[in-house]
Amino acid sequence: MPKHLFRILCACFLSLSLLLTSCGNLLDDTSSSDSDTSRGALSMGSITTASFPVTFMAGIQATVEASAGDIFAAASYAVTQYNLVYYTIDAQNNLTKASAKLLIPGNSTDLDLVVYLHGTTSLDADAPTNTYADFSAFDGVDPTTIDHNIADMPETAMLMSLVSETNIAVLMPDYLGFGASGGLHPYMHGASLASATIDAIRAALNFDSISSNQFSLTGDFTLTGYSEGGYAVMATHKELLADDGTVESAYVDIMGSDGAHLKAVIPGAPPCNISQRMAAVMLADGYLAPGFAPYVALAYNEIYDIEANISSIFNPTYTFVIDDFDGTKSITDISTNLVLAGYDINIIDDGVANAPIDLFTDTFKTDIMTDYTAIAGNYGATLTDEFYQKFKENDVFDYHPGLTAYYEIIYHDNDFIVPADNSTDAGAALVAQSSRPLNEFTALGAANPAGINLHRDITAYDLGTTHTSGGSYYLLRSFTVSKTLLNAE
Repeated sequence: MPKHLFRILCACFLSLSLLLTSCGNLLDDTSSSDSDTSRGALSMGSITTASFPVTFMAGIQATVEASAGDIFAAASYAVTQYNLVYYTIDAQNNLTKASAKLLIPGNSTDLDLVVYLHGTTSLDADAPTNTYADFSAFDGVDPTTIDHNIADMPETAMLMSLVSETNIAVLMPDYLGFGASGGLHPYMHGASLASATIDAIRAALNFDSISSNQFSLTGDFTLTGYSEGGYAVMATHKELLADDGTVESAYVDIMGSDGAHLKAVIPGAPPCNISQRMAAVMLADGYLAPGFAPYVALAYNEIYDIEANISSIFNPTYTFVIDDFDGTKSITDISTNLVLAGYDINIIDDGVANAPIDLFTDTFKTDIMTDYTAIAGNYGATLTDEFYQKFKENDVFDYHPGLTAYYEIIYHDNDFIVPADNSTDAGAALVAQSSRPLNEFTALGAANPAGINLHRDITAYDLGTTHTSGGSYYLLRSFTVSKTLLNAE
């Protein structure tokens, strides 16, 4: 058969399959309810799939490389995306559903898994499972004739590109509040980020056990993620382990009794010390992402029911921001709206600007600053404000990391969004808890497989872009390390 005809037939088949899966379920399950609603169990009738041929993946690689440089090997695999819907618990421990994207290269078997936890978003369209591709105009040759949004989702585009060149699978949870899960995302809430991630891994393993699937997973995995995702990595790892670093009995199913299934923990730019380091930038003039502060306040208030009327803690000028967190606006849009309302972000011109704490009332500001002053130099200080108590409760930088999984934190000294001392604090605390050696290195150095590795990114980024630009460096490094430790081809 001529190659062009074969490609056209493939395109027609893919278009039909995409149409069918967008309208219905992947598996032959017509029941109106799921018989198994345990944590990690699948909602079988809600699973959808899409397939992306090698030619399409080559186009995605080219799009990413247009800004990132020549970073990929040639695409070798078509990528199949399974959008899994599974049962987990919400921030109040109620049973709920969540979703995650599972990316499979070709029909490969014995695949190891990279779990990737995405950075901060407030926009539901950014959820990993919300990628789409319309092959109806595809000519079988030119990937630019495929309408899709993947190129607009940098983390997804890079990870799909990496999957297409490597015999390894990737799991990308949406987080609660996105995808199949409604309501406000419980932002920077360690417990629910951990439970949704753990149950997503269980869901992937449960999906793997379905006999009709043509791929298989080994059960080995790495935990990776950047920014909020880096925080979620540490929250998840902390949850998986007991105080002495051994595996919690509740998680032997995914970890193994000795923790051997978890090969690496690689958080990138993690805002893991909320009560000291992230609080400091919330009090600092000219912070470039003012939308983070109301996001945390709204999430913690919903989780912990601190204020009956949340608007009472906001400066009246900025109460509109409460309604901005409805899933239709990005965190950038929300920060822009704050600036348009009078919030001054420009400290360069005259040395004066607002701090995120200025979004709140004077009373709230005083209470927060009082507790910050107390804890800044003494982590054991007594805290009086309920919000601040929850900041500390959700710190995840100080725990026993165990002795089996490789550990590497990646950060940059010039990150103004998530300051480097989050990572260095974590390195010191993890070493103190485990007696593993501290190993600090750059791209010019080498990691210590037995140590707690602090990997300092020394790339020179444009001023003010370090956090965003550093995400690409992190993704490549974490995936490369994962491939090595997972023995992927």
